[in-house]
Amino acid sequence: MEEGIHVECYSGSRYAERPVSFDFFGRKHLVEAIVEEWRSPSALHFSVKTKEDERFELKYDERSDEWSIINLAIDAPEQPKRGQA
Repeated sequence: MEEGIHVECYSGSRYAERPVSFDFFGRKHLVEAIVEEWRSPSALHFSVKTKEDERFELKYDERSDEWSIINLAIDAPEQPKRGQA
């Protein structure tokens, strides 16, 4: 797991069904909404909005059992949603 990251998730029929909160460099973020979710060959991806109205992409790599986080407001320009031009 990357340094400074911890993700709490709801796990019903499988692990990591949906994230509910995460710690990112000492600050706890509560997930208000999952904006989008998708699967790649080895990972689950969640684009989330926090209670503080911040946007992050959370990725759970099933092979390595590790989470990674991208702060979308800082790390990426505004992009169209998948399937939109």
